[in-house]
Amino acid sequence: MKSKKLPALLSVLSLFAASAISIPLLAQVEYVEPAKPYKSSGFLKSTKAGKVNPSKGAVNIPIITWAADGVTVSSNGGMKSNSGSDLAKAMGVPANLELVDDFDKQVENYVSGHSPFLRGTAGMINLASEALAELGADYEPVVIFQLSWSTGADGFVAKDIEKLSDLKGKTIVVQNAGPHVDLVQVLLEDAGLKPGDVNIKYVRDITLTDDAQKVQDPAGAFREDSSISGAACIFPDILTLTAGGTVGTGAEDSVKGAKPVLSTRTASRVIADVYAVRADFFKDYREIVHGFVSAQLKEQANFQAEIANIAKKNAADKGKVAAFKKKCEPLSEIFLLDAGAVNDYIAWVGVDLELAGVSGNIDFFSNDRNPVGYVPSSERIQNYYLATGFVSKAVVPKTAGWNFATDFGGGSGPSITKGTMGTPKAFTSTQAVRKAAESEDASLLFSSAFQFPANTSEIQWQNHKDIFDTLHEKVTRYGGAVVQLRGHSDNFFYNFVVAKTKQGEKTYKRRVPGTNEFKEMQLPKVEQVVNSADQLSYERAFAVKRAYAKYLREEHGYTNDEIDLSRFDVKGMGISSPVNDKPKTPDERKANMRGEMFIFAVEAEIPVEFGIDDLQ
Repeated sequence: MKSKKLPALLSVLSLFAASAISIPLLAQVEYVEPAKPYKSSGFLKSTKAGKVNPSKGAVNIPIITWAADGVTVSSNGGMKSNSGSDLAKAMGVPANLELVDDFDKQVENYVSGHSPFLRGTAGMINLASEALAELGADYEPVVIFQLSWSTGADGFVAKDIEKLSDLKGKTIVVQNAGPHVDLVQVLLEDAGLKPGDVNIKYVRDITLTDDAQKVQDPAGAFREDSSISGAACIFPDILTLTAGGTVGTGAEDSVKGAKPVLSTRTASRVIADVYAVRADFFKDYREIVHGFVSAQLKEQANFQAEIANIAKKNAADKGKVAAFKKKCEPLSEIFLLDAGAVNDYIAWVGVDLELAGVSGNIDFFSNDRNPVGYVPSSERIQNYYLATGFVSKAVVPKTAGWNFATDFGGGSGPSITKGTMGTPKAFTSTQAVRKAAESEDASLLFSSAFQFPANTSEIQWQNHKDIFDTLHEKVTRYGGAVVQLRGHSDNFFYNFVVAKTKQGEKTYKRRVPGTNEFKEMQLPKVEQVVNSADQLSYERAFAVKRAYAKYLREEHGYTNDEIDLSRFDVKGMGISSPVNDKPKTPDERKANMRGEMFIFAVEAEIPVEFGIDDLQ
């Protein structure tokens, strides 16, 4: 992975490197034992439940250290209660914003009545859902709004593996009750690994803090504990561990042999940031909650317009860029501890995350056919929590049931491609896609195979709906990945012709279908057989791509303009990679007649919309 392709996070990394937080030599790693199930957490047992009363003053709203939360701060004119802010006017009451990165502390504040809101990823809200529901109906979380998707700020690093399935039997580390549990679950599942196949250790923090006395973050644990083979980290930490996104050497805080597996630039539809609110507060003060969401959507639209202007590069309105930079200075101070790092903050917003906006919320909550929408994502997460003991019963949090197209004014918001491809077209030619898929930096994320009948390259998606449902889910989830479709031919006839040729034969006999009679045939040249197999295998691979486009039109209602297959590579493998080298039985021959799909992370090959240079 070439670091020059990651300007946003590299600049953030350099900022951290220059800050007061240095990486100390803390040899002892302090792991934590997560509460299983989460409802058994000690703090929940000691927290006194209480009601929220907004008439007493400002409503406390948590935010976390994430650039999308800067939109919330901007709507409030700062962190402190401000009755004149757009947020306060929309809610009808002032809002006091609190930076609470500790999710357990958020849950404690939520239960006690200090705040009616929870701010986390969809996975984090799902983690707490069972525990809160068991406190009573008033405490059930209601998910009200999606802020963003992570599209580059998070990722996974590993050493001594060629592919993710090689992690079987090894140990990885992740922050407890944090956003990366979602990412780890998806990566391991798509690699064909089950809960228990990989040993997972947990730490308290997501990254190094300036008051750390021991190692309590994934990057530090990966660095200090030689038994750790992989870690889910924020991407600046991954760049440090891998010597700038290449291969770690062991010098300058890198880990020898460590390589970046992927970031959320590839897995761009995994980590969804959301807000939830207490059910009793939603029932009693629905207008306040509606006002909060309305203010966020309005300010997100403003930010989206500014980011779109910057993405025009030389054609951007320079006056608007300057004004936006001025607006973001206090946000840079809050989230990067340096008002002068405003360019880094804007790049964080524009590259390393994607604001959901109105259209994104419609797609996430209301599109029943979105394979990575709220319901299927929550069901996937709950299944993982059940399998690993984090919950004893699956409780998918309810949603507010907004009609985002009409409930907040302004129509349906900016038009986006229906939630399938995730990112704008990254490749301008089939050659570029092939180069990316077969580059040294490509990391295999998922593969699957299916059979073709003999002597045919046709495939109807209706006859293989489960395959195309899976393909659609993976393509959507990994919005920055390359999909390589491979077709294969049976090598039985090739082996036969090679053997006959070696014997000096010029003809062969072939059974007449439906009889016991044989007809003498001219023995083809070996090259002819190879060429025919190559052509058939390519046609099989291309047939899958064609069938997928038809699947999108007929099953999901896409128009041709909404279908983007620019990340697909079609490759005929001929007889170069048979399942059975010397097939004898019909089943062995059938196994060779197959199609395959491979999904690769190829982040080094994908250009970003804009970088720091566009802001200078």
